[in-house]
Amino acid sequence: MIMKLIFFILSVLALSLFQVKATNWNQYRGPNGSGVAQDCQPPYKISKKNLIWKTLLIPGFSSPALSEDKLFLTGLSGDRLVTIGVNKSDGKIIWKSLTPKVELEKVHKAGHPACSTPLVVDDCVYSYFGSYGLICYKLDGTELWKKPIPTPKTLYGMSSSPISYGDNIIMVLDNDANLPSSSLSQSKIVAFNKKNGKSAWEIARPLHRSGWSTPMIWKHNQDTELVVLGNGRVSGYDMKSGSRKWYVTGFSRETISIPISGNNLLYVSSSRLGGGGDIQLDPLPFWEAVIQFDKNADGKIERKEMTKNFTFPIRPELPIGHPGFGIPLPKDKERKKSRLDGMFKGVDRNRDNFWTKEEFIENMRSGRGKPLLIAINPGGQGDISKTHLKWELNRSIPEIPSPLLYKDLIYMIRNGGLLAAIEASTGKLIYRERINAPGHYSASPIGSNNHIYLSSNRGIVSVVRANRKFKIIHQYDLQSPIHATPAIDKDSLYIRTEKSLWAFRNQNN
Repeated sequence: MIMKLIFFILSVLALSLFQVKATNWNQYRGPNGSGVAQDCQPPYKISKKNLIWKTLLIPGFSSPALSEDKLFLTGLSGDRLVTIGVNKSDGKIIWKSLTPKVELEKVHKAGHPACSTPLVVDDCVYSYFGSYGLICYKLDGTELWKKPIPTPKTLYGMSSSPISYGDNIIMVLDNDANLPSSSLSQSKIVAFNKKNGKSAWEIARPLHRSGWSTPMIWKHNQDTELVVLGNGRVSGYDMKSGSRKWYVTGFSRETISIPISGNNLLYVSSSRLGGGGDIQLDPLPFWEAVIQFDKNADGKIERKEMTKNFTFPIRPELPIGHPGFGIPLPKDKERKKSRLDGMFKGVDRNRDNFWTKEEFIENMRSGRGKPLLIAINPGGQGDISKTHLKWELNRSIPEIPSPLLYKDLIYMIRNGGLLAAIEASTGKLIYRERINAPGHYSASPIGSNNHIYLSSNRGIVSVVRANRKFKIIHQYDLQSPIHATPAIDKDSLYIRTEKSLWAFRNQNN
């Protein structure tokens, strides 16, 4: 009888532990931003057969964040930013809460004012909007506090999401208003008290301009550190003093992915400026895109030819005028003129008032950084760019999606549907294969139940076996754009498309 009672207690404890692990997708990309849902069994062959509900949503790019029985997202309704609570069981929207009315921040045409993913901690949900700031709600939608935060100046709009550590909510607020001539640092990391939103501490980041990466907590065998990827470098901060302990340089101006950790190593990735994922950059397509503005057909570009839709190309495969084609320019005529003047002088190195093909190509090769996936050993101090790198890879690096460490392999998905698997201990490329789902990728890969889930902007979800041998298990076309990373709990997969939220459940559990 006693043995039966002990067995029953142990079974209940095991079940409760499973539930805690299985429902801990409480922030952007799940536990500590890893993208991994341990001990969960979502369906890996999604279809109408295991679609348990589909709910219409207002537009937004934020990912779902989960509590035990609800999920939370943000969106834009008309000109008002909104936080939304949804029942996981049936998909019903149980509450909506509008932020105070504010002027919406300027975002890229391919972006959105509701990009940052909510954070769920205990019995509260925290929403951040670049246009307003941070708001705390109970899980039933009751507002507890709000903290207006000045909107950082960025190239594309804010997308960094809040994370939790101890008694605080941590936000990275990097800012293009960080001027080298100023003694004040506009870029900073801020910890806000969970209970009242008051600032607990700040860390100035004087070397940083706008970035789009979410921070993470790196627990290794020597310490616990806050890791932040920003323009040009990744940095580690002491969680007690707030001081910067170490940094690694070599990253591009525009960093987006979230760092990940495992095997006592930190893994950080960033593509070349403009999305180039391989070390060998072919500058010819970029020149061919620019030379289309050569009105007098002399094989050169003059300043007066930089008219209408002209901008410096970053994705020459897109048509001129497409929002992703080139560097975004101000709408104000004077500011745009000033930006173009500076752009022209930056390439015209011999000051003969022409861009030649040779000058342009030299600029392309020297000004975009290199694509990087690096593994960092713990224990460094100061500049550890040459002392603490275990390995470096310069191939198949994505622009927006973060890497995924799952079962000793790192998976990365690039535009075009190119999936790479890398050995986490050595950096060796195991395979690089196309998954037959072309187009752009904004959603990061996630892993669970021995499978990798990949979502394209076109709306195709591909499921690949987590293995050293490449194998596509299943593909399903939702026929609606996907920009947000899906979420997972113990038996379900939640996918946000342009207009809807979908829930697919493993019916065998």
